[in-house]
Amino acid sequence: MLCVLIYVRTGCGLRTVISIIGIFEEVTGEPLGKLPCYNSVANWVRKLGLSVYEDDAPQGGKYAHIIDESIMINKEKLLVVLGVPAEHTGKPLNHDDVTILGMHIGNRFKRNDVKEVIDKASEKTGSSPEYGISDGAHNLVGGFKDAGIAHHLDISHTLGNCMKHVYGKDADFVSLTEKLGKIRLQYHLTDKAWLLPPNMRAMARFMNLREWVTWGQKMLGCLDSLDDDMKEAYSFLLQYRDLIDELGVCVESVTYLETLCKREGFGLRTNALCQHHIIRNLIGNATNRRACVGLRMLDYFKRQAAVLNDSRQIRNISSDIIESEFGILKSKVSSNKLHGFTPMILMLPLYPKIAVYSDAKKQNFKVRLANVKLKDIDLWAKENLSPNRVALRSRTLNNAS
Repeated sequence: MLCVLIYVRTGCGLRTVISIIGIFEEVTGEPLGKLPCYNSVANWVRKLGLSVYEDDAPQGGKYAHIIDESIMINKEKLLVVLGVPAEHTGKPLNHDDVTILGMHIGNRFKRNDVKEVIDKASEKTGSSPEYGISDGAHNLVGGFKDAGIAHHLDISHTLGNCMKHVYGKDADFVSLTEKLGKIRLQYHLTDKAWLLPPNMRAMARFMNLREWVTWGQKMLGCLDSLDDDMKEAYSFLLQYRDLIDELGVCVESVTYLETLCKREGFGLRTNALCQHHIIRNLIGNATNRRACVGLRMLDYFKRQAAVLNDSRQIRNISSDIIESEFGILKSKVSSNKLHGFTPMILMLPLYPKIAVYSDAKKQNFKVRLANVKLKDIDLWAKENLSPNRVALRSRTLNNAS
């Protein structure tokens, strides 16, 4: 169990797991038995993951689906279906709250493919979900609609899109972001680099404004205290003061709205609180841009409230947990993209079952390992994964005359 826990719950590789166990022996002065090889640890992870994936779907009870696609790896994506409690638990979703109901590999997923995935997950649990959550991708939204499942748009993606629609092509905003990008290049590796702005992400930029907007606000606050050279280097921020202050208000509101809905869940009460906050802080006495952001956010909450259909249920409305699952996968994926998706993705169903040690102790590891054979892993991989191009490359080159 220890080797599996170390590998799955940390960012270390398979060989490092064996090194860590060796260090434990060295420090404690007590042998822990014959150390396994790294390949044995990999086989244990795959076996346990397949056992959990095929046998541990929740039966009965009210639940919801969270669906998303991973980043592209070797021209393929991983579509994952999570099962989560339909009723909000009074806290943001943790890994031990979820179950992996589906993992599907493909070049692309159309809305009818997503519908089939939802139907398969529903068959696995014996009932349809109360509702679904995803970002605004048309195939995901359409898949839920075709499956007849009530659908909530993820709050983080949607509020980020509200900002994008208003500021994405705004002349002042574009000018500021271009200027920030230029000074990062201009002052990189110079004596002015220690005050450079945080890097702006190319993807999901409007979901991650806080760091550099906060940087801009603090720089404006301390600009007068800098020496002349530094003051001159960053004085361009003065012409964007109004925009930075405006963005600061928007970012603070986004943080408040997300925190409220993630911690307390989305229901009639939180919907009313969110709409009141938007009207008071974003729309009231605002610039035209900020008011437009507020109106878009207000429309979002009204549409999500309509999905509740006067239900008293307190729901989850965030897909953060599936992004975290993809983050775990990304930390384990080989840097050689030719590998593509391998049977090690079976770690994903296993992770929620051992994320908390008290839950891990309930898993009968020995029985699970005995019940799953290596040929079962090979069969699952053949049915669900594409051929490994690294292995294909090796075979081809080794057969060269």
